[in-house]
Amino acid sequence: MKHKSMIALCVLSALVVMTVAASARDSEPVQNYSIWVGSHYTSLTDYAKKVGEYNLGNDEFLPEFKGVYQYRDVDKLITVDGHYFDQKNIDGMITGIFGDRFRGMAYCRSMIRQDGQDLLANMAAREMTAAGDPGGKILSHEIQDLGADYNTHRFEAGTDVDILLSRKNNIRMMVAHRSIFKKGEEQKVASNHCFSCHLTSKTMDVDRQTHQFQTGIQADVSDFTVGYQFGFRYFDSRAEDVTAYYDNAQHPMTGGSQSEFASRLNYDDTTMAYGTYPETQKMSHKLRFKGDIGKGRFSSSIGYSIAKNKGTDLEADAWTGAASYTMLLAQRTRLIAKIAGTRLTSDDPFIDLADYREGMDGTNTEAAITNFDFVRYSVLDRADAKASAEVISRVSPQTTVSVMAGYNHVDRYDYPTIDEHYKTDKFYGQAKIRYRKGLRYSNMIKYRFEKTSAPFRSFRGLFEAAGRDIMEPDVTPGGTFTGYLFSYYLRENLRYQNITTQPTDAHMFEFSATYRPTMKTSIMFGVKGQYDKNGDLDSLDVKHLSLRPHANLTLNPSPKWSVLTGYTFGYYKSRGPVAVALFDG
Repeated sequence: MKHKSMIALCVLSALVVMTVAASARDSEPVQNYSIWVGSHYTSLTDYAKKVGEYNLGNDEFLPEFKGVYQYRDVDKLITVDGHYFDQKNIDGMITGIFGDRFRGMAYCRSMIRQDGQDLLANMAAREMTAAGDPGGKILSHEIQDLGADYNTHRFEAGTDVDILLSRKNNIRMMVAHRSIFKKGEEQKVASNHCFSCHLTSKTMDVDRQTHQFQTGIQADVSDFTVGYQFGFRYFDSRAEDVTAYYDNAQHPMTGGSQSEFASRLNYDDTTMAYGTYPETQKMSHKLRFKGDIGKGRFSSSIGYSIAKNKGTDLEADAWTGAASYTMLLAQRTRLIAKIAGTRLTSDDPFIDLADYREGMDGTNTEAAITNFDFVRYSVLDRADAKASAEVISRVSPQTTVSVMAGYNHVDRYDYPTIDEHYKTDKFYGQAKIRYRKGLRYSNMIKYRFEKTSAPFRSFRGLFEAAGRDIMEPDVTPGGTFTGYLFSYYLRENLRYQNITTQPTDAHMFEFSATYRPTMKTSIMFGVKGQYDKNGDLDSLDVKHLSLRPHANLTLNPSPKWSVLTGYTFGYYKSRGPVAVALFDG
């Protein structure tokens, strides 16, 4: 059981807000702008790389700026908004509306993420003999860049434009673009296996780019709106591949039997690239349809996409569909019903592996044992269907109540073995109450429950049983016993405990409130919590608990001044399985 708590304290001080409005007649343009000057502080009382994961992690007050400019005319609205948090966390946006002819937006945002170094300290173990002395099998690790400072800088820029081509039939064209650039360094771990449980860690450069383009057109036909959208997405990593040396296969204690150990592997005593990223592209098509049907409003879409790995020439395609219907059940009550479905399929590549102990004396000649070639069936192949219904009612001028129920069915094809279907069913319900009395009180409370049958599991087994009595014996063609087959593929027979970290029962709670004792004072407080568990596993009991209370105070002593302060506390507790990655359990 692991207990971890984190406290983040943010004090916003030296806050100055200045707003200037041009006093002009209605026929003249109006300009507004505001400037926000302040500071933020993060207390690094716990692990700094986690507490300051998304900032520079400096235990000091840092300057912070915000600015907003707005220009309004009869049929024009232009807004420029920017925020400087630190030199690696900056965002800005400009939007423009010119009547009903043009709407456009351009933005950019920059952020940093700091990652701590995994010291692999739990990757150290050695087998004991029957006499209690250290044995032959060893789990070891090597940090080749001890103390490395990993961080990545993510920069994103995008545009979104909507143009009215014709007022007749309201024909509009939409064009959007987004680019993401990620640079920095991250940790990569390579693993030797079978003869040497040896892990090596080194730094890998990060230089990745993602580009996405979308264009579409829509028009009003009779009482309905129809549209089509085309999308293209491209991803590539331009950093050099990181390489690792894979040990010479030999007995871990004596250093002998090299040919015997090498016969069980596809490669050894070589340097190879690992942790590489594919070059991928995706094209998508989407049709939309919406309009009034009966007493309600109907909206739907259907799409098809195909993604390709250009390095391996593998493809995956997806069909998606969604529909929603909204209608009034009474004067203050409405119903929102939704359905959605996805069908995913991917190529099934053939994996050609070296034969076990090929050409060696004493090899079991059964093809099922010596040949491990197989077809890889993707766990992504599935059908996913969702349905939900929500009723929202204003029971009084101050109180709104909503109740929702939903169902999600997932059918995974060829899992865990060929021609099998692994099906997951989830039922969920949610209730929410919102109360608001003028500007003084505003409260919300929400509860959600999820019940899942057969959540996704890994059927490869988490633990490995001790002992060799269930291993396949190896014999010569004449029938002489020579030992046991210890290929990794045969060791699957020793593995047990199909494991998942997904819960079967989950409870989520949220409460928030805003209280204004005066027009110059505002108090906000609330809490979010979640508890989930899975007690349906063979010998494990998985549990998670989190609580996140928060409070904020805002003071407005004058129209030109605002002072804000806030406090957030996070408590996280989890219980889950742990296995030592040591050969032979």
